[in-house]
Amino acid sequence: MKSTQPYRVMALYFLSCLLSLAARSQSSVHPPQGPLANALIGEWRNLSMKINLASFKNTAEDKVVEADSANWEARLHIKPIRTQFNGDGSYRSEYRNLQDSVVRVTSGTWALEGDSLIMAQAKPEVSRTKFQLRIEQDLATFTGLIDFDGDGKTDDLYFGRQRKFNTGKKSP
Repeated sequence: MKSTQPYRVMALYFLSCLLSLAARSQSSVHPPQGPLANALIGEWRNLSMKINLASFKNTAEDKVVEADSANWEARLHIKPIRTQFNGDGSYRSEYRNLQDSVVRVTSGTWALEGDSLIMAQAKPEVSRTKFQLRIEQDLATFTGLIDFDGDGKTDDLYFGRQRKFNTGKKSP
């Protein structure tokens, strides 16, 4: 009976080379640049949102969910979402309960294509969302289709406004 040990070693070596190449290609991705990218870097917090839910939970019913600074906590039972966009193209969103404890964290990468923001969420589940983005001073608007009602269809029109809380730049 021939030993398969040399083949296993070669396979492991080949696999490690592939993983090394994949890691290098990921680290060489250029971070987002330009005026819109620079304006986006920092922490943003929700001010308001309006979501038109088409075929709410796969029924014939359409629904609208709205929240603003006056009723955000009462309507959604959470504090405004905090999203940190980093200069390296990563982001992290924190969802906090009314006692200000973090109850959910999403994270991933972001990129810009013209005036569109693409958010590729990696954790806790994988998803990709594209928003039209406008930033004027410290106010941003995000418009795009999402699956807010969890029915498996990206058919809910989201319009959100957020205010920049900080610039994301560390002081010396």
